[in-house]
Amino acid sequence: MSDRNHFIVIGSMKSGTTSLYQHMLAHPDVAMSRMKETDYFVEGANWPLGQDWYEKQFASGAQITGEVSPNYTKHDIFHGVPERIAAFAPQTKLIFLARDPVDRCISHYRHSLLMGHADVQPADLMESRNGKHMLETSRYAAQCETFLKVFPRDQLLILDFAELRDSPQETVNKVTAFLDIAPLTIGEIATQNDAQSIASMPTGLQRLWRSRFMRRIDPLISRGMRDKARALLSRGKPKTLPDIPESLRAEAAIALKDDANAFRTLSNLPFSDWSV
Repeated sequence: MSDRNHFIVIGSMKSGTTSLYQHMLAHPDVAMSRMKETDYFVEGANWPLGQDWYEKQFASGAQITGEVSPNYTKHDIFHGVPERIAAFAPQTKLIFLARDPVDRCISHYRHSLLMGHADVQPADLMESRNGKHMLETSRYAAQCETFLKVFPRDQLLILDFAELRDSPQETVNKVTAFLDIAPLTIGEIATQNDAQSIASMPTGLQRLWRSRFMRRIDPLISRGMRDKARALLSRGKPKTLPDIPESLRAEAAIALKDDANAFRTLSNLPFSDWSV
């Protein structure tokens, strides 16, 4: 068990987690993980690499350490994550970014097509294994409840993606207050599209990039070198994505309505601009 001051942005995928990571990188009292998504607490991902590998993700001497791994709120496919985090550092503070669940689901679908993780047409998505997983990832109340079985509610901060997009300074102020660290005046951050850049790599290089071998040697490679390598390797032709019919959004809205209402109750936030 670690007594470190630690926080994790646990989700949700496609909801501004990369932007929040970039903002927090600039905080002088925070050591963010070298890899934005360590996926360390996912048993089938990087858990076998061990705590020493995880500790090397963070520069020493910081007041607080943090990481951003949206895979932690995919409880339907990755089990036991909250329990592993609690065993590692029970005082870990958790941050969850919530986006319109229908928009998030569709963005997840487009991401999976780009990355080659799904090969299903829009008309067949909702009945497919991929579609059911995308819906479950957008069930924010259900995802957060798995953590609230292990962590007290006051260790979970829920944020609105729309606020991060439209008023990033106010959102970062909430984060620094929650973490009990000095305020941070944010600057401009470059727009990033990690999925698009990685999707432009040849398939073999994609697999190598995401392999456990690359995770093992990551501590030997600077962040700048890694970004340059990805830019050089991402020279392929981007994939063409299908049009998304309104009928698909309507199906997703029906499937997600009950959880969206439960999440409003859990978070005590209105999310009045959501489509569901």
